[in-house]
Amino acid sequence: MKRARTVLRILRALLALLPAVCSPPAAFAQEWKPAKPIHFIVGFAPGGSADILARLLQGPMSQRLGVPVVVENMAGAGGNIAMAALTRAAPDGYTVGMGFVGSHAINPALMGDKLPFRVPDDFTAITGLVTQPNVLIVNNQVPARNMAEFVAWAKAKPGQTFGTAGIGTSNHLSGELIALRFGIKLVHVPYKGAAPVHADLLGGHIPMTVDQVTTAIKLANDGKVRALAVTTAKRSPKLPDVPTLAESGAPGFDLYSWQGLFGPKGLSREVVAKLHDAVTYALNEPAVRKNLADFGSDPGGQRPDEFAAFVLQEKKKWGDIVRDANVKAE
Repeated sequence: MKRARTVLRILRALLALLPAVCSPPAAFAQEWKPAKPIHFIVGFAPGGSADILARLLQGPMSQRLGVPVVVENMAGAGGNIAMAALTRAAPDGYTVGMGFVGSHAINPALMGDKLPFRVPDDFTAITGLVTQPNVLIVNNQVPARNMAEFVAWAKAKPGQTFGTAGIGTSNHLSGELIALRFGIKLVHVPYKGAAPVHADLLGGHIPMTVDQVTTAIKLANDGKVRALAVTTAKRSPKLPDVPTLAESGAPGFDLYSWQGLFGPKGLSREVVAKLHDAVTYALNEPAVRKNLADFGSDPGGQRPDEFAAFVLQEKKKWGDIVRDANVKAE
């Protein structure tokens, strides 16, 4: 009788294991195959750098997924309108969006509860798309030809202005951190876009700006400005003779703008895996890589978990700058 009870217990234990034994491992879960077009939301107007990047990736992603990828521009509020719309989309893989350093790292600190979404809670991180350094450039009326001369000039004439395309941009906060790290007084002048910044810089109305590397290259090569330093830890291949700020007296200085691909909260692992595969396929296309290199951008492609961790690190880093520089939203 005792032996029968022992056998019965063993049989029950074996039966309890059957679901686990018979279930397919996660690695062999059925692959998600999209059956209709995927909408790719971009928070800026057609023709801008974000839109150009999305359309650069659009073709290869469509090829890899087997369905059209449709770029949908939702300009306004510095990308916040588009990201808010993304959070309202169904978590089925048919709507993704391009988040960036402003929407996911800077605005949470700058806007707080006024931001219409929560980072990272309202999103599913898929992968990084590109990173790009900013560059400190001065017009030809500024006597400085390197950071040492620039700091000496700025200390001798405190309160010099620098213009950027708006409050809370990576360019603006890069300038604020330059002031903090080098112990100088700079006054930020926000503009409504990059074009008027460039006009006033070249016209001598502002002495400097922190700009994207692509624009800085063009202006420097034309002899209209001098590039003094890049904001990333490594030099830009597009400006190999321009030192980093870390090399120029601010150890550890490493700031850059970035874009990444996000979905709404709740995307399944299978959907994320398929979308990640499509994006990394696109980023590795030779024509795409050449275009990115021409823009001075480095391709992303991190695993979803790596990218999610990166977003959290960036949120803290930029949030600290907002706090330390006492930057306030308009």
